[in-house]
Amino acid sequence: MTNRNTTRRRFIQVSGVAALAGLAGCSSSGDSDSTTTEGTTENATGNETTTAATTTEQAKVTVETDADGRLAFDGPTNEMELPEDSNPEDGYPPAFEMQLEDVEIDDSRWESKTIDGTEITLVPFDVAYYWYVRGEARFLDARSQSEYNVSHIYGAVVSPAKSEMENDPVASWPKEDKIVAYCDCPHHLSSIRAAALKAEGYEEVYVVYEGYGAWRSAGYPMKGSSPKEAPKTWTVNGNVDAEYAGEAAWAYYEDQKEATEIEEDGSYTLNIRFVNVSADTEVTIETPAYELEATLGALTEGSVSTDGTVE
Repeated sequence: MTNRNTTRRRFIQVSGVAALAGLAGCSSSGDSDSTTTEGTTENATGNETTTAATTTEQAKVTVETDADGRLAFDGPTNEMELPEDSNPEDGYPPAFEMQLEDVEIDDSRWESKTIDGTEITLVPFDVAYYWYVRGEARFLDARSQSEYNVSHIYGAVVSPAKSEMENDPVASWPKEDKIVAYCDCPHHLSSIRAAALKAEGYEEVYVVYEGYGAWRSAGYPMKGSSPKEAPKTWTVNGNVDAEYAGEAAWAYYEDQKEATEIEEDGSYTLNIRFVNVSADTEVTIETPAYELEATLGALTEGSVSTDGTVE
């Protein structure tokens, strides 16, 4: 298993009096560990010289718990100058110049859902962010390549749900590593992807409960052509016979897809957050009972009846 946590702890090496003075002006939250070494060596003439002092300092960030039991700390945001991601295929974030305190994670408020008989754990996004900053988990985006290109978690790879992707980087990840999947619906597509991974033998797969929208709103590290831009939500309400309760209703446009669970009474609500679409864009709605094509404008102004017509 890759011990990513140790590689995430970046050390700052400083040599010389001027460099030490510059380091003293750097701020950090919480305590820090530092060591200073000084010694002597002999030069080519045999005379004794004093080596420059070397200081190793590691920033430590305090992690608190708020009234709702959520983790709170000052971590990296999209407004900062973010480090380069040296390995974009591994799903890990770049190495941030900070170390978060070790805290006990309270999983008593976590929920789960079942997809095709597989139970999926929904992790709150504050915990997902904690793992992210510490480099303890690999992240995957279960949406489409189109949506990923516009905005995604910095360091995450695209690995769409219900899609045969060539050269999916997740295929090379060790099956014992911690994996966090996310989508924007907020967690149905990612749950489908997580269930498929667990069926393939991946042992520790989680889904961000609040979805990518919460990450985007918080301003955490993102990349893409318009990383801060939230896509418009198109809400489609529909119905099928109640016998299909628990199955999925889907929306498709080009490589983009959205899914939701059909309720006990046969109703469903699809919150579609596709990119590069308008009211005139024709999308496909697919349920176990019917398939239809209609514009987003027509679908959101009306509703879909049990016979698959837009009313």
